[in-house]
Amino acid sequence: MGAVLRYERVTLKPLTDLDQAAWRRLHAHFRDPEIAHLNGTLPGRLPLWLLRLLLKADSRRPDRAIYGIFDEAGDYIGTVELYDIGMQRATLGIIIGEKSHWGRGYGPEAIAAILQHAFEAVCLERVVLSTFGDNLRAQAAFKKAGFKELRRLSRRQGRISVQMELTASEWRQRRPPAALPLASLPSGRE
Repeated sequence: MGAVLRYERVTLKPLTDLDQAAWRRLHAHFRDPEIAHLNGTLPGRLPLWLLRLLLKADSRRPDRAIYGIFDEAGDYIGTVELYDIGMQRATLGIIIGEKSHWGRGYGPEAIAAILQHAFEAVCLERVVLSTFGDNLRAQAAFKKAGFKELRRLSRRQGRISVQMELTASEWRQRRPPAALPLASLPSGRE
């Protein structure tokens, strides 16, 4: 059972703690063509029950930490995860699916919460990610969180993949005082 993580306006709850309304929003995010394009996938076609079954199974894997992102009003707005956790590193993925929350700082806040978890609770040494060159909003959010660009690679689809990373020592050097302490509660208790 995972912990509930908080940073400024956002709360991250383990996927297992999502209610039916949050699952419906998550399902809508996966089906949205614009979000799918930004994520480099096709819009989802799975029914909600099957998507929930697959994601819950994924969340039980030891190499994953998947959280729903909730805003200050307690509304589900997206998902953030660490995956391929191992050998002191992990890959970060995030989707702010509620377009009303785009460009308002929720992404960097959710990233700050998951990074504190990654570097302090999981004791990782490095978090990496990949985004697309045309996703300028994501790149800005990642840079705001401290990620640095490593390289740009051409993809078969004609898109550019921007690979970024942040090390634990870099994170500790630039972590703002507001990040201390991050409230962490056992799952299900608030």
